[in-house]
Amino acid sequence: MNSILFFVYPYKSWPLKSFRKSFAKSVGKTFTSRYTLVFVNGFLLASLLYFYSEDSYEKKLFEALASYVKDETPRTKNNEEALLLNSLHLTYSLGKNRAGIFANKEINTLKASLIHPVTYDLMTTNGACGSYAYILSRLLNELKIPNRIAQMKVDGLYGGHILVEAKMAKGWVVLDGSYDLYFKRANGSLASFDDVKNNWDYYKSQVPADYNYHYAYNDVRYTNWDKIPVVMPVIKGFLTLAVGKEIANNFSFRTYALRKFHILFEATIFIYLLIFLFIFRRYLQTNREKLTRFLPFTFPRRKPLLVISGNAERKVA
Repeated sequence: MNSILFFVYPYKSWPLKSFRKSFAKSVGKTFTSRYTLVFVNGFLLASLLYFYSEDSYEKKLFEALASYVKDETPRTKNNEEALLLNSLHLTYSLGKNRAGIFANKEINTLKASLIHPVTYDLMTTNGACGSYAYILSRLLNELKIPNRIAQMKVDGLYGGHILVEAKMAKGWVVLDGSYDLYFKRANGSLASFDDVKNNWDYYKSQVPADYNYHYAYNDVRYTNWDKIPVVMPVIKGFLTLAVGKEIANNFSFRTYALRKFHILFEATIFIYLLIFLFIFRRYLQTNREKLTRFLPFTFPRRKPLLVISGNAERKVA
């Protein structure tokens, strides 16, 4: 009867503490076994190769686009402004042509849904204004022009429209890739977001006929610091301490995260190095005697201590 009860209710007979230890030990052996480590090593190497090839492909594409912009930009006194406007025009042209083809067509793949690289936006423009902003920002990054992705406040909600601000010698200017739109001040120079915000009645006359007037430049933010609770506010806190509140508020996290495959490549290298150090340390521990014999400097032997007690001398290992 007792054996039957043990078979039906084994958890009453097994001490929970020893079960946890046994389970943890078996899991530890599984994850530190030679076969598991070989599999993980191969998987990480394959991932590194994939991430590197995808990042190189994306970089070459935007290098070609940046080269085209430079070739189309005359070398004049207003070269800086011409580079920005040619980048804007190219972004709009590429996006508009593809938007008509891929509109309302879902491409549900792991790469598109989970990673969503800028090459996907460049190909389909399915992200609407966001796609235009990411393409333009990535292109400006390739041209070494400081920029930030701006999330416009529309009908009380941030992110209702996405655009880009680029930094010129005289300050920040606003560029809307989805409308091929920029604004000119009365003196002919490019306008900033604040310029448009503070005098919308003047600047709205410069928008195209198909413009959505809900995008009235009421307010803007550059990073959603509430997107990941606890983590994002902590990052903002450290950033505020390091560079000040104003710079932290105007910091565009997404601008620096556009090269997603490059980030994945570096993260995978970090994980790979951690696993390599773990394997190397384990090898040293399991082959200590052999290594001491052939490489004595690896594990130097401790010299005996000479302890003097009164007139007696004795060695202590």
